[in-house]
Amino acid sequence: MQDVKEEFVDCPDQFEKLLSDAEKPLYDGFPNNYTKLSAIVRLYNLKAANGWSDKSFSDLLVAISDMLPQPNELYTSMYQVKKTMSSLGMGYEKIHACRNDCVLYRKEYKDLECCPVCGVSRWKLEKNKDTNKKSVPAKVIWYIPPIPRFRRLFRNNTHAKNLTWLATGRIKDGMLRHPADAPQWKTIEILYPEFGKDSRNLRLGLAADGMNPHSNQSTSYSTWPVILVNYNLPPHLCMKRKFVMLTMLISGPKQPGNDIDIFLAPLVEDLKLLWEEGVECFDGYRNETFNLRATLLWTINDFPAYGNLSGYSVKGYKACPICGNDTCSERLKHWKKICYMGHRRFLPQAHQFRKQRKKFNGRPEHEKASQPLIGVQILESVSDLHVEFGKGKGNIYVDGTWKKNQFSLICHTGKTYMCVIILM
Repeated sequence: MQDVKEEFVDCPDQFEKLLSDAEKPLYDGFPNNYTKLSAIVRLYNLKAANGWSDKSFSDLLVAISDMLPQPNELYTSMYQVKKTMSSLGMGYEKIHACRNDCVLYRKEYKDLECCPVCGVSRWKLEKNKDTNKKSVPAKVIWYIPPIPRFRRLFRNNTHAKNLTWLATGRIKDGMLRHPADAPQWKTIEILYPEFGKDSRNLRLGLAADGMNPHSNQSTSYSTWPVILVNYNLPPHLCMKRKFVMLTMLISGPKQPGNDIDIFLAPLVEDLKLLWEEGVECFDGYRNETFNLRATLLWTINDFPAYGNLSGYSVKGYKACPICGNDTCSERLKHWKKICYMGHRRFLPQAHQFRKQRKKFNGRPEHEKASQPLIGVQILESVSDLHVEFGKGKGNIYVDGTWKKNQFSLICHTGKTYMCVIILM
């Protein structure tokens, strides 16, 4: 409970209630193994681990409460449990969105009834009617801010120690054992020595992809979770479910596509804050307060999602994000598809496959491998691109390859220092 005390400075009564629940037994004479709060947290963990529905969990609470001696302190509804979990810093923000993915109804758009871009109503229409259901938004995203959870991790003695594993426990022998041994990681420390000096500053990866939440492949429904991975932790912990952070859930039924930047805006603002200014954080292991900063190193996604996040067109004659305009592609006359046969240029000059003809496109390969574009070159190529987000806007591609210029360099170049440009 002391880990969350600082979050209740403005509402001490709420903290006193939580503290009381953490000490109150479930009923008179009950052993001290479980208190009112610990029992709820334990049951809620079981619900999350096993995928129970809210209704089944409420029914379970009622059944357990009936089995316990009366009177008892156990909650009997999911609503009460959610209120408690939210007060522990495990809440989320529901943000309304335009059904055409034009804007999020936040900040200056918070009180609008219609989209300022396309004019479509914020609310769902009544079935078989022309009136709006003002209590039911047309589209919603769920945002779970990562900064309070980072602070919570550092307040814990064990977690705070593990978050400095890079400086205290990593083997440094020149071998590629961890992302910290990669040139991208080292580039950050060279370009920004003040950031690399404190081993507690976080290095993050972002993963995003579509999924069908209904477990029915015949239903074309796409929901997009956005997840942050913390690479400061040891390898055996950083991919554990406990430490992988779900930061956003973008509802369907259609994938956000090129408009995903609209939905990522709240997360990008938090990442900008962590990179540019940092936030005050208490280190439970060293028992001191420090300024916590973080950088986004890369994204993890499949090729179509890569195109959505980076703004690069991953279809057509120039679909290779490494080669760009030098992509070797040709259209198959009878199959009416585009194939890419220039992959042999990445082989050593003396490789036997370069000379073979029949097994490939009937020609030997003498070209050299293309050099990946650096971030500055990409920024110059998209600087004059005007983007209008929203379904059916028909944006103009630059050289047939780039389709947006905001937050769009996250995962393209592999040059980690470009993250600074992305989050400007």
